[in-house]
Amino acid sequence: MELLQGLTTTRSVRLRLDLERPVPAEVVGRCLQLALQAPTGGHAEDWRWVLVGDRELKRRIGEIYLRNYEEQVLAPLRGRAGTSDRQVAGRLGGVEADGRPSRRTERILAGADHLARNLGAVPWLVLACATRPSPDRGGAGTVSAVFGSIYPAVWSFNLALRAQGLGTTITSLTLHSTDEMNALLGIPDDAVHVCLLPVAYTVGTDFKVAARRPVREVAFLDRWGTPFPYDDVPLDRLAAEEEAP
Repeated sequence: MELLQGLTTTRSVRLRLDLERPVPAEVVGRCLQLALQAPTGGHAEDWRWVLVGDRELKRRIGEIYLRNYEEQVLAPLRGRAGTSDRQVAGRLGGVEADGRPSRRTERILAGADHLARNLGAVPWLVLACATRPSPDRGGAGTVSAVFGSIYPAVWSFNLALRAQGLGTTITSLTLHSTDEMNALLGIPDDAVHVCLLPVAYTVGTDFKVAARRPVREVAFLDRWGTPFPYDDVPLDRLAAEEEAP
């Protein structure tokens, strides 16, 4: 897969994870090996990864995930836990003028619901952890050091999976139950849970470029509020320029 194609079509995959097709351990291992080429602060390589393929462990993780999904996502959407529909929908993908979830939000919720109810059936669950000092105990910059040293590898893992015909999505709901996850998987208490990635082959590989705000709307020149003077180029033109000698 060409680099620009991978960069522009690697999507968060929930509904299109193939729950029936097995994924060989060596394929997941190869993708992780590529991901570990990513930079890490101080060359510490202080990331750790738990790759769960055991059916019973996946089932139990799926139960934890579903419970947290119901408490952290569904309950607020139903008007409980002191959070309004509009607040939750706004975080996910926006609301319409009347306050109802937008179509984009509805699509996100459909995918999130499907994943929450099927996580335990995904071929592999990959938990990314950091072994740097917890952000709760470190000084200024600790949060950036901890997560900045592992998320480049997490995203490289996403890209490597895409190149192999697999997909995933970065999830965080198990982080609400780190003690339970630690006990289940034998993780030391001082390890920082970063994210959980469900890994499977995808149903089809025809993922499209996502609609994103233009650079000018999200980037500033010199001072906050001054738009960066750049007009987005069509991505097919960027690809052509990349291929030109």
